[in-house]
Amino acid sequence: PLTAAREIAAGRAGRNYNPFLLCGRSGTGKSQLLRSMAATLAAVRGKGNVIHAGAARFCAENQAMARQPELLWERYQVLILDDIQDLAGETAWQSKLIACMDACPRPHAADAPAPQMVFACSGKPQALKVLDERLRSRLESGLVVELMEPDLDVRLRYLQLCCKERGLRLTRDQLLFLAQRCTQFRLLQGLLLKVEAFATVKGRALTRTDLENIVRTGLVDKTPDCREILNEVALALNLDPEETLAGRRRPDLVLARQVAMYVCRRKLGLSYPELGRAFGGKDHSTVIHAIKKINKLLVSNKSVQQLVTKVEAKLP
Repeated sequence: PLTAAREIAAGRAGRNYNPFLLCGRSGTGKSQLLRSMAATLAAVRGKGNVIHAGAARFCAENQAMARQPELLWERYQVLILDDIQDLAGETAWQSKLIACMDACPRPHAADAPAPQMVFACSGKPQALKVLDERLRSRLESGLVVELMEPDLDVRLRYLQLCCKERGLRLTRDQLLFLAQRCTQFRLLQGLLLKVEAFATVKGRALTRTDLENIVRTGLVDKTPDCREILNEVALALNLDPEETLAGRRRPDLVLARQVAMYVCRRKLGLSYPELGRAFGGKDHSTVIHAIKKINKLLVSNKSVQQLVTKVEAKLP
């Protein structure tokens, strides 16, 4: 999604990605990405050539363009609409947008800038089924991509950037603790705002206990711990969690521990020594070997693929 957005914003995509539809759960950064695209396109094509609005507001306010959609493209080169799902049930508005899309011209010269349509929809691409079939078919005729929830590394780098901008001093371990508690950018923003306010009031460096108290009072995601993940793996393999953690070398028990370590690394972002301590005092080299092995099995072993998918699907 990000690569396609950059290509479009820089004008390198031509008409290949027109329309460009961005889908994703709330909080995955769709609106922020649209704003970045709008700013870049405005810098490249001129601010007056870009219209950026919510889909419902655009359809409600641009009556003249709806009646004569060619007027839209005489005035603008880029149409960026957010929250396209808000048009569900509004037949007249959907018809107006269809007319505007059908009127989008092709550039006369090969080197001329192509008009561009960019839309965002909350939810998975399947959420488009709430729209009229005519509009849905036009949206799906372009490039449809889905923004996934940011992984732990992205969330950590996001927090580091926010702290740098705000002059907020937190250690990497503290930032990692916060990043593990939220999977959405909006929740991270709110959580960091609370941390900043608390630090301002206290006038001192925050402790781990401070952060735990702040997180406890906020609406953040429930993050599983290593034991919960191990329990899920053992349950999927019909094993006793206690026996799995005991360290016996039976092949099914070893596989369960290795899968649990792999999932814990992905979900919690723990270091290898931290994972070793969580799994009965294992050496960090044992953890590294386990994760490398599961990475290889995920390529070649379908049952391991299914096991990891099943376990991760049950976790919050």
